[in-house]
Amino acid sequence: MEQAVKNIVQRYYDEDPVQIKFLGGGFYGRVYAAALKQEPFKVVLKIYLYPHLAEKEALQLEILASHATVKMPKVYFMHDSDDVIPYDILAMEYIDGVNAGNIEPLPEQTKETIADKMVENLISYHQTINPKGFGDIGAKQYDTDWRVHYKKQADSIFLNAQTMHLQQRLDDFIFKVVCKAYDNYDKVFYLPIEHARLIHGDYNTWNILLNEPMTSVSAVIDPFNCCWADSEMDLYQLNNANGKYYELLDRYKKKVKLSENFELKNGFYEVFTEIMHLYKANKDVNPLTLPPQAENLRKQMMFFGI
Repeated sequence: MEQAVKNIVQRYYDEDPVQIKFLGGGFYGRVYAAALKQEPFKVVLKIYLYPHLAEKEALQLEILASHATVKMPKVYFMHDSDDVIPYDILAMEYIDGVNAGNIEPLPEQTKETIADKMVENLISYHQTINPKGFGDIGAKQYDTDWRVHYKKQADSIFLNAQTMHLQQRLDDFIFKVVCKAYDNYDKVFYLPIEHARLIHGDYNTWNILLNEPMTSVSAVIDPFNCCWADSEMDLYQLNNANGKYYELLDRYKKKVKLSENFELKNGFYEVFTEIMHLYKANKDVNPLTLPPQAENLRKQMMFFGI
């Protein structure tokens, strides 16, 4: 993929990159930093493994940035896949920083300041309401009932789970929990969601940068499935990476009143979203993630009498 980085720099900046550095990657893409001889002197190039994701992320970054209290990277341009560079690529502003997901411990007061800033930024997203309803950013039509809208996603993910189970990629215990949750969808989502709110979709500390001295939050990056949704769909991510060290979910709960069925929905969102990612990326189940997530969902269903 470094060749794609070289090609994109040559085409759009008319020079060879001074240096290329691999920054990381996930289910859906790979991210590189390219040093240039001209402004902006350094650019982030996100190479997508699947079509149409670059355009979606560009829209998501724009709307999130307009409602954020923390900086998000500017988009310089988007490249559509062609014969020479066969990937969709997003060129973005490079922001100096240290990944918050890899850092602990910090001085207690510093941790408090950083954690509060992370939560305040998320709340700022969630305070943004789409009066037209629930759906993707820039959608032509929206659903007015979250339960109807999300049921379409749950239907699709349940089909994914069936396929994975048949392929023996999903064990009997996890599949049984998924089946029970899916069959009792109306009992899980028994309360209506009043407003369609802006969510980041992947708001965990791996996607948050601190400044070099590690004293404040410098940027939020990498939205995924950013949309108009039940804002509580964002919250299971707060416990991912080292979110529990920062006590992000507890801090959010102190500032925002959650629904009475939050823990039940939270377990559902976490398990179904994880299965969606695994299926789309054709990845195997991580025994350290999905099995305990499924066990938590099982316990929540039992607690709520399901």
